[in-house]
Amino acid sequence: MDDGCDLILHVGLPKGGSSALQTALSMTPDLTSASGRQLRYTALRQRGGLTSIRYGEDLSRDARRSPYGYVSWPNMKAGDAASPVFEALGKVMAAGREGGFVPIASCEGWVSRPNIFARQLQMWGHPRVEVVAFLRPPLDWVNAAYWQWGIWHQPDLDLWLKRGNLPYEFGPVLERWSTIPNLRLRLGNARPDVVAKFSEFYGIDLPNASSSNTSSPPALIGFLLRNRQFRSSGHDASTEFIFQRWCPPVEGRKPWAIRARHVWQLRPMVQRNRAALQRIASEAELADIFSDARWTDESRYHAALREGVSALDDRTEMAALRETLLEGLHRACAAVGRPMPDVPDCPGEGASTREWDDMFCPLMEALLRADLAVREAQGGRELRGLKARMMRSFPKLFGG
Repeated sequence: MDDGCDLILHVGLPKGGSSALQTALSMTPDLTSASGRQLRYTALRQRGGLTSIRYGEDLSRDARRSPYGYVSWPNMKAGDAASPVFEALGKVMAAGREGGFVPIASCEGWVSRPNIFARQLQMWGHPRVEVVAFLRPPLDWVNAAYWQWGIWHQPDLDLWLKRGNLPYEFGPVLERWSTIPNLRLRLGNARPDVVAKFSEFYGIDLPNASSSNTSSPPALIGFLLRNRQFRSSGHDASTEFIFQRWCPPVEGRKPWAIRARHVWQLRPMVQRNRAALQRIASEAELADIFSDARWTDESRYHAALREGVSALDDRTEMAALRETLLEGLHRACAAVGRPMPDVPDCPGEGASTREWDDMFCPLMEALLRADLAVREAQGGRELRGLKARMMRSFPKLFGG
């Protein structure tokens, strides 16, 4: 990092390790580089029409109170030059210059906003900004994005891909970022560890945090799709974050949706993105990004393609989900000093999905309630609104 840098923007990618990095930065927001430069992770909190910039221990406390385990900056609509984000970013830059530190701001959606940032940075006289993005191979990203967002709105991958805008054009978008004066673009592979790579970029010692947004097991996705009170949309992933915070990983295959025809259909998109990165990335960055052979070798997907689309109601996987959910519930209850609730019996092999869901629902409700109690102990009055919403969603849990 050049010591003249005024601002570090981590812009994504979505499904590119952003949650892991934001969690780590939220838990260790004040950092010192190898050159002695001070860096401060910042966040913008919006609540009740009011905004506040968060630093230091206040920021970490907000992250611990959040079901997601981290805090970050909000996105803005395309073309929204009046977004409060820009006024706040101007303030953190001014505070950084006055206080002798470089602010770090993160929002995984900003990667798609180069034009509005270009106009704003011009208005600010083109301060020296570094923009960081971590990438994953396009086909891998499309599969992950479909399970994260697409399936909650369109349970058919073909229709989701036809929805009017291609899901992965990050190479050309990052090329637009690269044209902004006085801006340095820093790119890396999202694997194996974005936290370690960000630390290497800036010569800092940033410890990894425990919580991150990994792929949910297919059986959990199936349960959540059938029981929308736990996840109403693609943008409400709090239940999955809570599950991952307490429950051990479920062994088995990651969710997979892509078929051979999609590989052919998406091939031009992959080539466009690869070509754009070759125009803007350094040799070292290209070596890191393309070290994942799936950028160039479709045969790496053949095993997944042969195995086919993931089933969301496999009984063996549902039984494994039950075991890990019980372990997570035990941990959460112990953390809050509560006894384990009554545990429903495991359905038989021939039981319907409704019978399985009738078993899962009280376990998941109990996990959410225990997690909320843990965060309430840290958050006090500020979590009353969240508890009220949960009481409306699950009135039986709270005596309603």
